[in-house]
Amino acid sequence: MSAVKKFFVEFKSIFTGEDVLKENEIHANIIVATIMFNIFILAVLIYIMTAMGIFNVNQPLMLDVVLRSIFTLFIPSIIAFILRGKGKYLKFILLIFLTLSIGSIYSLLTYTATLLLIIPVLLAARYYSKNFTIFVAVITVVMLGVVEFLGIHIGLLDLNYVELPKGTKLTIETNISDAVKDLDLNKHEIEKYIMLNSYLPKLFIYCFIIAFACVQISQSGRNMIERQKELSEEGTRIESELNIANAIQKNMLPSIFPAFPEHKEIDIYAEMKPAKEVGGDFYDMFLIDENHLAFLIADVSGKGVPAALIMMITKTLIKNTALNGYSVDEVFYKVNNLLCEKNALNHFVTSWFGMFDLRTGKLEFVNAGHNPPLIYTKKENIFEYYKTKPNLILAAMENTKYQKHELTLEPGDKIFLYTDGVTEATSDNDELYGEKRLKDYLNSNIDQNIETIIKGVKKDIDNFIGKAEQFDDITMLEFLFKEKKGEGK
Repeated sequence: MSAVKKFFVEFKSIFTGEDVLKENEIHANIIVATIMFNIFILAVLIYIMTAMGIFNVNQPLMLDVVLRSIFTLFIPSIIAFILRGKGKYLKFILLIFLTLSIGSIYSLLTYTATLLLIIPVLLAARYYSKNFTIFVAVITVVMLGVVEFLGIHIGLLDLNYVELPKGTKLTIETNISDAVKDLDLNKHEIEKYIMLNSYLPKLFIYCFIIAFACVQISQSGRNMIERQKELSEEGTRIESELNIANAIQKNMLPSIFPAFPEHKEIDIYAEMKPAKEVGGDFYDMFLIDENHLAFLIADVSGKGVPAALIMMITKTLIKNTALNGYSVDEVFYKVNNLLCEKNALNHFVTSWFGMFDLRTGKLEFVNAGHNPPLIYTKKENIFEYYKTKPNLILAAMENTKYQKHELTLEPGDKIFLYTDGVTEATSDNDELYGEKRLKDYLNSNIDQNIETIIKGVKKDIDNFIGKAEQFDDITMLEFLFKEKKGEGK
């Protein structure tokens, strides 16, 4: 692209605007309009106080300032408020009228209103458009030259720029022409002197240094907004992907209950609540054959997508290995070795895995570093922790042998499994939910069905933690042995 074409493209962008800055432009218009309105009110107040003798300011000049401000400040700001900051060319109307107003005031007050010159370019920077800021800066430069010239003839006198013969007496009224009209002075020399010693220094200070800084600020602001937009879009994309991952994860976990309606001998229910969109906890339940049920609960270290991926892999490996006829300890031995092969992220898994014989009530299980289960026996009518010496976690060390445990359940007995997100749920006071509170709740609700129990524990945890943020997944599974297979026939 040629330099000329590039210039016209950038110049056109000043007027067309950019979508990424549209909302910001509306806010900036309101800010500029508010400042213009406040300047008008300030001018009116100064005039009133001058008329009351509180301020010692030239009253005719202030009246002139107020009258001009009605058209250059008050009316444009009211229009902007009515339009609520919206309008394709509103920013140009506001900044041009503001610049004209400041130029008008400066031509009357000249050296006493120097700081007003930087207001337009400062406000232009708020639009975060480099081209628009340059546009306003150029207008300000032109306006400054014009009002400096006008100020020589109609503005207040600054004697620093007038070289007079010694002993000269001046009667100063409102402008330089009245002050020196009876003196033999070269007006063109005065104009030249003022332009060289006032206009050019101000041009350098206010229009180059300050304008350059404002251009950089506007560009930085634009970059910030664009980056914010990119982050917002990226966040939306990630959120969408996480929602998909969450849906996939939920679909991988059994969610239809009763899980085995054809088997009246048992009942089983489970729930998982991830701390983030996707979690590392999981559970599973499946029939090995018509007489054996496998069920498990597990917790993958870490959170989010990486943990969810390990969770899916581990769940699949355990189920596939178990369906090949291996015992619980053999299943964990083989799965552990497979997980250890490719574990670059150093994730590990705690898990409790059991196989239950529907005919005899015999339960074989293995615990790989997981929380101890709570077992309810109908005979004792109470839940108690069934603690055994835990084995090493999964994915920690190859060729780890896992010890198998056995126990026999009687009809009416229950097993409650959970992850550490339950007992380590933390309240606003940094108090843990704990094993005792969990056991007490279960024993206080023994007669309730297993689904109601799990939902009740979840609600009790929610009440306990209040508004405290939780950082761990919460997963629970309860198994009820109703009767031995064949006895109900």
